[in-house]
Amino acid sequence: GGVRYAIVTRGNVREEIFTKRAALDAVKNGQQPPTGTVITLVDYRDGELYRYVVMEKRTGWGADYPPEKRNGEWEYQAFNADQSVNRSENLDRCFSCHKSQAQQDYVFTLERMRSTK
Repeated sequence: GGVRYAIVTRGNVREEIFTKRAALDAVKNGQQPPTGTVITLVDYRDGELYRYVVMEKRTGWGADYPPEKRNGEWEYQAFNADQSVNRSENLDRCFSCHKSQAQQDYVFTLERMRSTK
């Protein structure tokens, strides 16, 4: 039920990124993505669905993490192509990578959210 607002292609990997219209509207109005925002990355490899990676923002989430790990109020989860939780995914990689985007509320595609119609 989300809006596809970005497509990223790197070699044989194609990522389609979705979120709700309310999150896009907030960002367009100069606000951060609101609590309840879910961003879903649908990952295709060689044209086949490979996995889903989801980040979700909720008030108070992340408070239990040490500052060097915390990504604001965002949490992450990876799912297999069949939508089952990928329990072997190292979610610390998500935290580590998104930490570099602290000025963008930990969202790599915030500018694309702003420019989505």
